[in-house]
Amino acid sequence: MSDPGQDPSVETDLVAALPEPDALVPAGTLAEVASLPTVELRRLRNLCEEAEEGTSYARRLLQGRLDILRAALDERDEPAANDLLSSLPRILSDRGGHADATHARATRVRVPPGADRYAAALDAVLAEDGADGLEERSIDDLERLVVRLGAYEHELSVRRRALFDRIDALRSELADRYKDGRADVRELLS
Repeated sequence: MSDPGQDPSVETDLVAALPEPDALVPAGTLAEVASLPTVELRRLRNLCEEAEEGTSYARRLLQGRLDILRAALDERDEPAANDLLSSLPRILSDRGGHADATHARATRVRVPPGADRYAAALDAVLAEDGADGLEERSIDDLERLVVRLGAYEHELSVRRRALFDRIDALRSELADRYKDGRADVRELLS
C-alpha cells in the first residue's frame, strides 16, 4: 500500500479542475462592479455560481470521506461501537444546522459537470473503491489521511468563501440596478 501522503498530484488535479475565483472575477474587477455592464454582471455571476456548485460538490464528497475516516478511527478507540457499515447513516447525516438563520445560505443541490472527476480524484487519494479496506489500514495511515484531507477541505472552504464573496457583490450590484431602474427586469424575460 502506498503512503497516503506521497502523491499530491491527485489534489493538484482536482484543484486544477475547479476554477480559481480570481481567474473568474479578479479583485480589481470586483472593486469596480458598479462600472460593469449589466450583461457582464450577469455573466460573471453565472460563472461564479457554476464554480461554487463544483467546489461545494467536491467539498461535500470530501467531507463525507472525512466523516467515514474519523468514524473508523473512533471505532478503533471504542471497539464496542457498532461496525462502520451499520453506522454510515448516522455518520453521514446532517447533524448540524445554522445557529443563525440569517447566515444560512440556500444551496442548490445539483451534480455539477465534472462530478465524476472530483469523485475519482478523491477515491484515488483514499486508494479504495468505497469504505472497504479501512479496517486493514493502520491508525497512523488513517490519521495521515484525515490530516491530508482536512487540509484539502480547508482549501476548498477558502475557495468557496471567495466565490461567495464574488457572488454576493455581483448580486448586490444587480439588485441595486433593478431597484433604482438602471437595469430593466424585462430584459431577463427576453
